[in-house]
Amino acid sequence: MDEPLHHRKNIPFFYHKSEAEFREDHYEKYDPSVLRQSMLHLSDQLWGAYPLQSVFDYVKLQVEQVDCKDILEIGCGVGRLIAELATSYPKANCWGMDYSYQLLKKAREIWMDGEDSEMNFSRYGFDSMHKIVGRALTNVQFGLCKAEQLPFSDNSQDVIVSSFLFDRLLDPIQGVREMKRVLRKNGRIIIVTPLNFIKATHWEKFYPPIKLYSQLQTMGFSIVDWREDLLIEEPLDLRGNRVQWQCVAIVLM
Repeated sequence: MDEPLHHRKNIPFFYHKSEAEFREDHYEKYDPSVLRQSMLHLSDQLWGAYPLQSVFDYVKLQVEQVDCKDILEIGCGVGRLIAELATSYPKANCWGMDYSYQLLKKAREIWMDGEDSEMNFSRYGFDSMHKIVGRALTNVQFGLCKAEQLPFSDNSQDVIVSSFLFDRLLDPIQGVREMKRVLRKNGRIIIVTPLNFIKATHWEKFYPPIKLYSQLQTMGFSIVDWREDLLIEEPLDLRGNRVQWQCVAIVLM
């Protein structure tokens, strides 16, 4: 694994993110980015369940097929999924990587430092402070990098997970190439994506999903599983407004 270029408040940076890149990245805004992600991923009591449980269930089912020594999540956000995997596989070495320092800082506070956090979700209709309970895990780490330039050695990861990231990358195929490079033989890459692209050229390249399927085959992947019906309902506020995501779930070897 590459050495970090530097650290900021115990978060290793494997990519030099310039001040201009910080300003342009809306995920670096505490309000609403960190609040929103914390409400969605760390505050099950608000919703009565974890809204993205179906993603975790799908990932866990696939991970069970692999001898897990090293697990990597790319685009980990506030760290819920990689922390759940670290808990399920306490002997595995788990890394959560993201491009947002602010999200990584919250992930470290909750999952590595074990700090409880009081957060105000009144902008979403909730009228009191909500406590998020920290859990100090010993087998998970977090770092900042770009998905298209991973700091891991070739053939070093047994499982690579990425959810709600593929369609946000500037170069999605380069991101998948990097996953392929660092994946061990007989490992698994698990991707969940709504294919909600932000660039017109990506819609042309990857939609309908059969275009993506063909490109992955051309890259030399064996497609172990392919679903186009994984529905995610993302709650937005106290009133019950929701966004429905129709996701493609992919497992590659």
